[in-house]
Amino acid sequence: MSQVLLQAQKIISTRNFQSQFAKMVKNAEEQGIYYNVVKNGESIGVFLPTHFWESLLEDMEALSSPNYLKSIEEARKEIDRGETVSFEEAFADV
Repeated sequence: MSQVLLQAQKIISTRNFQSQFAKMVKNAEEQGIYYNVVKNGESIGVFLPTHFWESLLEDMEALSSPNYLKSIEEARKEIDRGETVSFEEAFADV
């Protein structure tokens, strides 16, 4: 898990999840954090903002595509061969 995602995580008990639900929704939307809900010390679920969920779905869809994975593999080979262009070259006409 990336460090950014770990920093956005808050751990909350089921009791607090129930009593602070409205506050959690607001915090999730405004601060971009998600909640790991625990019961008896074990994670039982995750509450996250819609943009996190949509991003995860998008990533899962992309990573399940053989063409997408093949394009990543080809791009990495191009980088290894030094077949790259600078940012300035790539966007010179923009």
